[in-house]
Amino acid sequence: MVLPCVVLLAVFAYWPLVRGAFLSMHGTDLLGNPTRFIGAGNYIELVTDPALRRALLTTGVITTLSVILAIAGALAAALPLRRAARRPRAVLSVLLSLPFAYSASAASAVFAGLFAPAVGTINQVLATVGLHGPGWLESPAWAVASVSIATAWYEFGFAFLVVLAALTQVDQGIIEAAALDGASELRTAWSVIIPVIRPSLIFLVVTQTISGLQVFTQVQVLTRGGPAGATSTMVYELYQRAFGEALPRLGSASTLALALLALVLAVTAAQFFVVRRSA
Repeated sequence: MVLPCVVLLAVFAYWPLVRGAFLSMHGTDLLGNPTRFIGAGNYIELVTDPALRRALLTTGVITTLSVILAIAGALAAALPLRRAARRPRAVLSVLLSLPFAYSASAASAVFAGLFAPAVGTINQVLATVGLHGPGWLESPAWAVASVSIATAWYEFGFAFLVVLAALTQVDQGIIEAAALDGASELRTAWSVIIPVIRPSLIFLVVTQTISGLQVFTQVQVLTRGGPAGATSTMVYELYQRAFGEALPRLGSASTLALALLALVLAVTAAQFFVVRRSA
C-alpha cells in the first residue's frame, strides 16, 4: 500500500537529488547534458565566488527581516481580536487572512505598483504630506527592504491564521487571573499569552525561515536581482545560472541547489536545537 508513495518520492524527490549531485561534479554542454568530470570544481567556485557569497548574505537578510515582520505583524493583529465581539472578529479575521489566498506573483505585482519610483502609490501618498519618498526599487538598501516587506506581507496571512488558532487554545482563566493581579494588556500578552502559544510561534519561525531561504518570485517580479545584484538571492542566482544565461551552467546551478538544501537542513536543525536547550 505504501508502494505508490515510495515510487512518487523516488521519481520526484530522490532521483532529482541524485541527478543534481551527479551534475554538480560534471561540466555540462549547451543542452545541459553532463560532459567531463570536474570533481569538486563547482564546490570550490561556490566558496570562492563573490556573487554567491553576496547572494547568501542577501538571502539571510531578507529571510530575517521577513520572518520578524510577518510574525510580529501577526501577533499585533491577532492579539487585539481576542477581545473583539464575535461578528466583527469573524469579519476582521477573514480580511486579515486574505494574503494567504494570494499567489506570490500576484502579491509581488501589487507591491511593484506600490513601490514604483515615479507613480508608485506609497511615494504619491508621501508627496501629499510634503515628503520625498525613497527609490524603493532603485537603491540597494531600499530594494532589499522592499523585497523583505513584500515577502513578509505574503507570509503574514498564514502566520496570522496560525497565531489566531493558537489564541483560541489559551485558557481564559489564566488571563483573568493576570487581570485580577493588575497586569496590563501588554504585560498579559508578553508574560502570559506569548509563552502559552510558544509552540505555534516556534512552528512559524521554522516554516517561514525555510520559506524565506527559498524566496524567488518576489525578487523576479520586483527587482530581477538588482540594482547591481543587491537583491539576488540564492534561488534567484540558481535560476540565472540554469536558465537565465546564454550558456546554461547546470553543474554550478546543481551545486548551488545542494548547498541551499544543506543550508535549510542546518538552519532547521539549529533552530530545533536552540528550542530544546531553552525549553
